[in-house]
Amino acid sequence: MTNKEFISKLQTVLNNYKTVYMWGVFGSPVTESIVFAKAKQYPSWYTAQKQASLRKLIGQGYFAFDCVNLIKGILWGWNGDASKTNGGAIYTSNGVPDISANGMLTKLTNVSTDFSKIEVGEAVWMDGHIGVYIGNGKVIECTPAWKNCVQLTACLNIGSISGLNGRRWTKHGKLPYLKYETDKPIESKLSEWAKPGYDFVTQNDISDGTRPKDPVTREEVWSMLQRYSVIQK
Repeated sequence: MTNKEFISKLQTVLNNYKTVYMWGVFGSPVTESIVFAKAKQYPSWYTAQKQASLRKLIGQGYFAFDCVNLIKGILWGWNGDASKTNGGAIYTSNGVPDISANGMLTKLTNVSTDFSKIEVGEAVWMDGHIGVYIGNGKVIECTPAWKNCVQLTACLNIGSISGLNGRRWTKHGKLPYLKYETDKPIESKLSEWAKPGYDFVTQNDISDGTRPKDPVTREEVWSMLQRYSVIQK
């Protein structure tokens, strides 16, 4: 999987699925059995109040993740299949181990505290928490903070973004399970009439803008339309 494909899958989760934060879960639909099992496994986190809130989501089409399990779930093949226990993800598949956010840090390559040259698809880390940088100063992360779900936030190491919550991360690095493709500069090749549209779709994460002459699939068109509809709300 390339970094671009990985980001596309994360954006699909962000834009097309209802999600909620659940400690120790990697994409399971919210059901009574998963709430019961996780409450038994992690009783100190799953307080009576949290269990009650989660039970209200049963049957409402929600999928659950925590921060590192969002990353692992995608790498394990999560595809939003509500008929499967883990939404289609296969535990520890594709050579990706079951490790914590801090454990994932030990697997990252080219780890740095300098965010000036961060690449899209890199993991961003702080003690006990992890997300993924998707470009334009933005991160996709699953956190109980703010919206309590998979959400788009600002990487404050790069700068704040109007309308987005944000946090300052400690380190970033490349996930060893991805193939990183370097963006090719294309803005200089754009016609003047195309530049406003290019700026709009890239700044709003409708498209990464790296394939201006390539054909797109129906799935990609649908995903871009979904992202555009969110902006218009």
